[in-house]
Amino acid sequence: MQLAGRTGRRQLEELFSPVGEMRDIRVIADRNSRRSKGIAYVEFRLVDSVDKALKLNGTKVEGIPIMIQRTQSEKNKIAALQAQQKAQQGPTRLYIGSLHYNINEDMLRAIFEPFGLVENVNIIRDSDTNVSKGYGFIQYKEPDSARRALEQLNGLEVAGRPIKVGTVTDRSADLSAMSALDDDDTERGGIEMNSLSRVALMAKLSQTHNATTVPVSVPVPVPVPGPTLPATGLIPAANTVQASPCFLISNMFDPAKETDQDWDLDIRDDIIEECNKHGNVYHVYVDKTSPKGIVYVKCQTIDVAARAVKSLNGRWFAGNMITAQFLSLASYHTTFPQAANANTPLKPSAS
Repeated sequence: MQLAGRTGRRQLEELFSPVGEMRDIRVIADRNSRRSKGIAYVEFRLVDSVDKALKLNGTKVEGIPIMIQRTQSEKNKIAALQAQQKAQQGPTRLYIGSLHYNINEDMLRAIFEPFGLVENVNIIRDSDTNVSKGYGFIQYKEPDSARRALEQLNGLEVAGRPIKVGTVTDRSADLSAMSALDDDDTERGGIEMNSLSRVALMAKLSQTHNATTVPVSVPVPVPVPGPTLPATGLIPAANTVQASPCFLISNMFDPAKETDQDWDLDIRDDIIEECNKHGNVYHVYVDKTSPKGIVYVKCQTIDVAARAVKSLNGRWFAGNMITAQFLSLASYHTTFPQAANANTPLKPSAS
């Protein structure tokens, strides 16, 4: 991994030929632009050659230290098989509706965690006000945990309102149909909650936990220094930007060197494909005139953006080290008004 854009079979043959006889070399390129993705696979004829090849990790090729590791194909096959078996056992994702608008993720986790290991809690919020829309989703690790929670918690009164719990088997389902049942102003009854009542509710919920409850570590996004943009930058720079669903990626391209038609669409597809590994992406803008090669991204949640920033920051792309930094949600929506109402997950254009 981390190959320069111009690195091809010849350079890899020169590097690995002293290690052992090779059966095949494949450099992975974009299906449309044929631009190298900085990744290649090398297959040796003898297993012993692999251990020798791994010792070359960090060797500079075209001036860039490359990363060498064993392929993950077998591990991926096992993971896919386990996921298929889990899907056959039953759903692990639950829809939670009719929530009081003051219920937050920590409160919801406290309610559902006693039934099994919770992997993710997501309350859907208004993009402008950040107020809960009255529904969300819980992702369990095991189908049995989801089944028990569904049986025991559907209709449970929380903050003066009986919550609705159901299964979600299609992740791409239109959420608007579900939210229509739960975010109507007439449904926002229940007790009024201030800071004291929220604390009281959390204390009451914590009493439902028992000694066998499995603790879950929830990653907290760390504030990242704001980007320093050029004078023509789209969004004003800030000294410190807290974690948000929005971020920018720098050094993705050099506009002076891009000559292919629709090259910006290739960049956009690459970003969407990479970010989709961590969750849904709602908006992407490639600033074709930026001398710093900047791309702007808005994800579905802060958690998705935090994982994407962590994954992208410091990575190499086509021979360039890229950086990823958070942007404030308000600034993003000021610059891209259409992003404020964007709620359709993006897919690469070739998908």
